[in-house]
Amino acid sequence: MAIWQFSCYVIPKEKADISNHLEIDEISTWRKQGTSTETIDFLDKRKSWSNERSQYGNEDGTCIEFIYDNEVLMEIYCRLDMRSLTKEMLKKILNFVEEIDGLIFYEGEIYSPNMSEIIEIIKKSRATRFCKDPIKFLQELDS
Repeated sequence: MAIWQFSCYVIPKEKADISNHLEIDEISTWRKQGTSTETIDFLDKRKSWSNERSQYGNEDGTCIEFIYDNEVLMEIYCRLDMRSLTKEMLKKILNFVEEIDGLIFYEGEIYSPNMSEIIEIIKKSRATRFCKDPIKFLQELDS
C-alpha cells in the first residue's frame, strides 16, 4: 500500500456484524458467497504478484483485489489512488460494492457504499492529508 492510497476492504453485507471497532479477521469473509468478478469492467485486469489474487487496476494506483484460498474467494481489498481518483471512478466502485451486496470496512468501522458518506471518510484519511500537503504530513509524523 502506498501512502497516497485510501485502502479498505469490501465485506459481505449479509455476514457483516454491524457493531463497530472490529478487525478484518473478526468479520466473516466472502467464503461461499459466490461473488463474481465479471462485473469489474471499469478497471483493467492485471497480473498479480500472487496466484491467489485476482487484480483489477494498477497495484500502486486505484485497484481492487480478490483474494482466494484454494480458489474460494475470501477477501476483496480496494485501494483508491488519491492522486488521480475521480468522482466517476468512485461512483463505479461504489456501484460495484452495492451490486455485490457489500459494505466498506475502513479502520475498524463499517460503512454503506453511499457516495457522500465515503467522500467524507476519504477527506479525513491519511492518504488525502498526504496528497494535500506531503511536507506538512511528514512533519506531523516527525512531531
